Amino acid sequence: MSYKKIAVIAGLVILVVCGCLVYLRDHVLVENRDIPELTDISAAYQANEEIATAKSKLEEGIAPAEVITTLPAGGNCVAIVIDGLPDRPLAARMVDVLQKHHAEATFFVEGQNAADDVETIRLLRDAGFELGNYTFVGLAGFDNVSQDKQIQELCRTQKIVSVRSAFIPTLFRAPRTVFTDALLQTVHAAGLPYAVKENVRVPRHVLGDDAAADAYVAGIVDGSIIAISANRPVERKADTEGKIDERPAIDMKPTIQDAGEQAPLETEDLANELDRLLTALEKRGFKIMNVNGFRKIRYIPANATVAAEQAASAVSKDAAEKTQGGEADGQ
Repeated sequence: MSYKKIAVIAGLVILVVCGCLVYLRDHVLVENRDIPELTDISAAYQANEEIATAKSKLEEGIAPAEVITTLPAGGNCVAIVIDGLPDRPLAARMVDVLQKHHAEATFFVEGQNAADDVETIRLLRDAGFELGNYTFVGLAGFDNVSQDKQIQELCRTQKIVSVRSAFIPTLFRAPRTVFTDALLQTVHAAGLPYAVKENVRVPRHVLGDDAAADAYVAGIVDGSIIAISANRPVERKADTEGKIDERPAIDMKPTIQDAGEQAPLETEDLANELDRLLTALEKRGFKIMNVNGFRKIRYIPANATVAAEQAASAVSKDAAEKTQGGEADGQ
């Protein structure tokens, strides 16, 4: 064999070896280097700096978050909010349904599920849907937990969603929760300027066919915010104060749960029910818009109004009694 052929073969071998090294660098070694960024999110779970900042804002007396609520009649608009992060197959079908109807929707996601299922988070963001903060585990009765717990749940969720999606939520919801002044202050301190209050909550299994969907939608008024639950809320454990069940809600079937009742398990795909709902809304001429377009108000809970009225009544009664007592003394 001539030296020329040997040189050519050696050159080819060197090229192959270099190619293999480049492939290992770009595909194997880089992937291994990136794994901690995708899987090690312990820092995101803690959110210590964010929690400290939120506590400082509360000490400074931050204003309560505003509440996004229904629109006055006349716009022929409604908004859709999805409570809980669906598992990926269901999320993909729901995205297909929403895109088919050219409908907006906001997905309120649990921080724990966002951490565990980054692919679904990316799916929703790539499709252009907004993400909201649904607490770390979708905790029911969020107004009844301690302020420290509220801050931890909200800040951890904020950080995880921002890390996983490069999107920082501005909207808050929690299942079966009263928007008290104290809670809304905590929400705002955690970096969420708005909370969303629905006026329609669609029960599962009432949209079994097109006729049922048409009948249900007939009762929905213009300017409504319509909530659909994709996950069962997480309840606080009554036997252990302050302890909650932090199981991933993503492992549960999409369902809706009324207060004090065990939610039924899913018998039909939620995406089909969403399709029927949107079809029925379209028949009535409703436009499904982003909830951010609805009005934002300084919210006062109904029970707070009653308490204020009772306090004012007590003051008036006390004043009247003192006046009558003074008159009696003068006589």
